Formats: sequence, C-alpha cells, structure tokens
Amino acid sequence: MNAGILDKVVRNAKLLINYNKQSFSHYSPYSFGKFSSILLCSAVLCLSGCDSWGEKSIAQICQDSPSLCNDLNPDAWCRSEKAEIIRHRFNHQIEATEKQNYDMLLKWEDYKVCIAKAAGIRHVKHREKEAGRMKGLLTAERELKRLAWKTKNAENPYLAYYHWSRFSDADARARFMRFAKDGSLYNDPALLVALASIQIKTDEEAARNTLYEALERVNNDNMVENAVFLSLSTLAIDQENVATAYLWAIVASHFNAPVDIPAYRQMAIASNVNTDEIESKAEEVIDDLQDGKFNAYRAGIHKL
Repeated sequence: MNAGILDKVVRNAKLLINYNKQSFSHYSPYSFGKFSSILLCSAVLCLSGCDSWGEKSIAQICQDSPSLCNDLNPDAWCRSEKAEIIRHRFNHQIEATEKQNYDMLLKWEDYKVCIAKAAGIRHVKHREKEAGRMKGLLTAERELKRLAWKTKNAENPYLAYYHWSRFSDADARARFMRFAKDGSLYNDPALLVALASIQIKTDEEAARNTLYEALERVNNDNMVENAVFLSLSTLAIDQENVATAYLWAIVASHFNAPVDIPAYRQMAIASNVNTDEIESKAEEVIDDLQDGKFNAYRAGIHKL
C-alpha cells in the first residue's frame, strides 16, 4: 500500500463521532435593546412562509404573544433558528417534558452559533441592528445556562448524554451508561451513536457494533449524522480493512460528508480491492439505509 496515500486518507478520515455537536463549538448565543413588538413582527414576516396547514405562522405567534419573540434579534438573521425557538416556546408554554427540554437546548445552541456570527457584523448606519443581535445572543446564553441548571440531574438518557458531552459530568455519564445497560437507548439511533462515541475510546469493536445497531434503526426520514459513516470508515482503516473503509467513505460522501473519494479509491486500488464490487455494495447499503432495511450481516460487510 502506498504509505503517502494512506497517510492522506487517515488525515481526512479521522473524524470521530460528533453527535455531541462539538461541545458548544457548533453553536453560540447573544443580547439586545428595546424594540417594539410591531417592529419585531414586521421583521419576522419573512419567517411565516407556508406553515403547516392549521398552524399559526411565526409572524402571527409574535403578534399574538410578543413575549415569545421580544428577546430575540428582530432582524432577518438566523431566520430558521429563530423560528424553531419561537415555535417550540409556543408549543410548550405550560410545561415541557425532559425530551422537549433537551430539544430546546439544541435549538438554543443552533441559534447561539448563528447569532454570534451575526452579532460580529458592524453597522455604521444601523447600530440598532447590532444591539438587536446582541440581545439575541445574551438571551441564548441565559437560556442555555437556565436549562442546563434545570436539567442537571435529569433521569433521562438524552439529557444525561448532553451533560456528559458538554460539561464532562461524570454523574451524567454514569446515568447514561445505566440507560445503555437496561436497553433504554435502543429506540433511537441517535442515542446509540452517542453510546458509540463513549465506547470508541476503549472498545472499537463494541463501538462498531453499536453503530451498526444504530444504522439498523434509520431510514430516509430519520438519518444519523454523516460523521457516523466517516467514523466507520476510520475504524476500518484502524483495522487495515481497506475495502470496508472505501465502502463507508462512499456512503459518507453520498450523505454529504467531507471525504476525499479519489484518495480512498487510490488506496483501494493500491490494496488490490475490487472497487467495482465495493462501489456496487455501497449503493446497496445506501438504498437499504434510506429504506430502513439496513443490516450489516445481511449486507455482507463482515465478509469484506
């Protein structure tokens, strides 16, 4: 095998499971000045679009319940992230479940990273825009701290993993592993990916099997993050299984992961891998994943 090609592939492929969204580096929050609800509603009209039949538009929610919107940026930045926050607030005004609190934490993280970038844009003529975006950032920071404190000891697998992955909370990790032991994670592929992100540090074989379990539970409407496929490719490289590494690289590329397919193909050719066979099998795996029919054993991946 060409060592230079292998080194290049390893550098490109060494992206371990990132379900925890890089512990806040994927997100960031901000704060604000006083804007009338009329101004806010006019600014979010562009969010209304075609809401689901019978649902209130975001603009209508803000007009009827300005308190759900007033502490966010009033301009058009971060429209989709802001809409997610507003609708979640509207749908869970009385009390949210632990899973809904977890979902809200992720929405605040998404909004924070978006509005943080927007808040850094200077406006010489429109300084109120800077103030409005800073308001949104400070709101996100406040809400993330509030929800993190509220859910710190939650007996819930999503929140347990959240507190472990974000804050290295050992008690939260212990709770999460208890959920893994009693089988509570097997209803959601995302939870299995989270489990694999812990296992991969000490037991690569267990991590691989857990990822396969996760993939058996996905379909085109419930797909895991594409970093999972890169992780499987990386695990195969670690075992010097070039054929399997190439297969998962193709799958990762299909799901828009950043992967250098020509480099993988060169590596496969240098290792005398039947690339036509692997490319055909990769297409079968992609179809099975989208149809919710994936099974690693049935796909024959163990034979590669």
